[in-house]
Amino acid sequence: METFVYLAFRFVLLFYAIMLVLAPVALRYQFRYRAKFSPHSIAVEDLPAAARNFIEPKIKAIEAWGFDILNWLKFDGGSPGTHSFMVLLSNPHTREWADVSYVFAGAKSRGYVEFITACSDGSQLDTNTNALAPVLFPTPKRYVFRFPQIEDVFTLYRLHRMLVQLNLNSSYPVLPPNGQELIELQRRLERYGPWQRSRGYMYLDATDGSYRLTWKGAMIGGWLSIWPMPQLRAWQMRLQSEAIVQKLGVSQQNAS
Repeated sequence: METFVYLAFRFVLLFYAIMLVLAPVALRYQFRYRAKFSPHSIAVEDLPAAARNFIEPKIKAIEAWGFDILNWLKFDGGSPGTHSFMVLLSNPHTREWADVSYVFAGAKSRGYVEFITACSDGSQLDTNTNALAPVLFPTPKRYVFRFPQIEDVFTLYRLHRMLVQLNLNSSYPVLPPNGQELIELQRRLERYGPWQRSRGYMYLDATDGSYRLTWKGAMIGGWLSIWPMPQLRAWQMRLQSEAIVQKLGVSQQNAS
């Protein structure tokens, strides 16, 4: 019995030693992040059924809070093989953004809702239901709060307003001039790569115009992808989001 336990322990150590080497190598070879995004307008009828079924009920709930639809959009995602459908909205009275997105990545797909307050000093606060936690370095002056357990728009918006007051209370929210919304969205999508590059996590590959991981970025991203790290990080994010909800005293309404 002791021999079996010893051999099993050695096998586990050997497995993780191999993964610590192979995971960064594989990630560095496969990873691409688009340097340029080109969101373009589409008709509602052009949305795939899964995206439409997720987006339309959320849009109705968001519009009830003074948001206006700006565009129905489609664009290629940050990584090859992914593409996104998005409805972009804004509230001219509170100077806030909102979007409902549905992302296809191979055979997998997911949708999420997001509220954004961007300020004149460059700070920004995002509140969303995206369950994917970031792997690399966050962009500066950007607060991101993820609540994947929140199903209804009203609760998410209440949380967003409270978090804005706590974190951006002295900042002035702004929206771009009419007609410049897509340019602003494109700017937000394209700033991620240069910031990762400035931290030494990515570099710009001139051959295909995309960002690739440096060894530093590949090692961090690869090690964070080895079991059980994704599960532990998802669990930690869930605990943090539930603690915020409890601290702010927000109870979830009926799903919408």
